[in-house]
Amino acid sequence: MIFMKKIACYALFASIASVYSLNSYADKTVTISTGEYSPWVSKKLKHLGYVSHIVNEAFKREGYTVEFKFFPWKRAYESAKKGEFHATSFWFKSPDREKDFYYSDPVSTEKTVFFHLKTNPLADWNTVADLKDKTIGATTGYTYTKEFWEAGENGTIKISTASSDDKNFKKLLASRVDLFPMGTVAGYGLLADKFDETSLHLITFHPKPLVESTGHLLFSKQKADNEELLKIFNAGLKKLKDEGLDQKWREDLMAGGYKK
Repeated sequence: MIFMKKIACYALFASIASVYSLNSYADKTVTISTGEYSPWVSKKLKHLGYVSHIVNEAFKREGYTVEFKFFPWKRAYESAKKGEFHATSFWFKSPDREKDFYYSDPVSTEKTVFFHLKTNPLADWNTVADLKDKTIGATTGYTYTKEFWEAGENGTIKISTASSDDKNFKKLLASRVDLFPMGTVAGYGLLADKFDETSLHLITFHPKPLVESTGHLLFSKQKADNEELLKIFNAGLKKLKDEGLDQKWREDLMAGGYKK
């Protein structure tokens, strides 16, 4: 009889603990570091941009709230890496990052292409080595591809870095660089937002992508229980995609629906 009472007590305790745990999860706030990459992510946009909208709504479906903190991209990455935030949004895959982060399922897809002046066209190319006669702008902290950065380090191509995308576009307009790799959606979004219409018409891009990438939410391995948080986010993201909202919101993005 005493044994049965103990079992009943343990069961009751487990049930209470489970309910408490679920309630604490429901009240939990997820902190995410990020940067400016309009129209995907920006403080100036509705819902803080398409990707932030996806991330926020995916967590909401699992009972979480999200706080985004904006920094320069390098700081956003490093602070999350140290465990100062649960996650950082959003990043393309690279082997180096997998050492410090868990990758979510994809939250975006984008083709990175080479923008150039219409007066300085880019001939068809197959490998980055074909670009050896060009000076290429690049934004500090961005992934691009491993081959791209290695080609710059060994002198196969000339890379000139800047701290932001708009600075690289200014260098392109001033003919200080010949090419600048950026996503098509983000590239034209930035040009429309930060530059005048004349500048917009001076620039075009080569259709061959440097890379077609998926963007991911990165969960710091320094945070306890982040593997579980990753599963929770992926579950919410799947629900959102099953509802077709990711495609609907991408159509809104392309139509300028995230502008305030």
